[in-house]
Amino acid sequence: MKNKTSKYFKYAIGEILLVVIGILIALQINNWNENRIASIDELQMLKTLKIGLEADLSDLKWNEKSIITSIASANEVIYSIENNMPYRDSISDHIGIMMFPVMFVNSTSAFETLKSKGINLISNDDLRNQIIDVYDSQYSFFLKNENMVVSEVIENAHRQLFSTRFEEAYVFDLQDKSNYKPRLTPLNFETLKTDQEFIYFIKSFKNRLNLLLEFHYRSRLLKYVDALIQAIDDEIKHLEND
Repeated sequence: MKNKTSKYFKYAIGEILLVVIGILIALQINNWNENRIASIDELQMLKTLKIGLEADLSDLKWNEKSIITSIASANEVIYSIENNMPYRDSISDHIGIMMFPVMFVNSTSAFETLKSKGINLISNDDLRNQIIDVYDSQYSFFLKNENMVVSEVIENAHRQLFSTRFEEAYVFDLQDKSNYKPRLTPLNFETLKTDQEFIYFIKSFKNRLNLLLEFHYRSRLLKYVDALIQAIDDEIKHLEND
């Protein structure tokens, strides 16, 4: 009787162990599947982020060139005034180019999707922090300063300063998509040469454009976005080869 009980007990223990082992294997397979799905989602998310950031970088570089042109035009106007040069049609072009606003059109859809899925989908801690810094910190700081130049400085100048000194504003060639050829034609260029308020504005505005270019574009955002693209690209390669 004892032998039968012992055999039955051993058999039961064996069955229980088999069930436990089966459950552990099933859990391990399930965890492996979940990790595999998460890795696939992470990889796809990184690729989507990279596409959006590359579009952002392209827009930033276009704006950089536009601001360089605006600064050059401002210098032409200042030079003409300081050297008492006569009015010529290019003066209206230069003033128009100087005041032509550029705005950073950034893509946030990929980052919003990442936040909805959970920021921890990005397994690399350093990369995750880098992504958050660019989208939540650097973009916000940049856009706030850019908005100051476009909305406050340019629009206020059109309303308060230019309205009594120029024929009209927002004159563009909308047929030319590569160059809208903005123009601001002065009512009397000779009086602008001694108009201290106008001279102060264009010199100060040129300085502000230069600050936007050198500090906000070149020293910060262009570098941050370019570095993030490279970091994401490195992580994509790592995950694909893992």
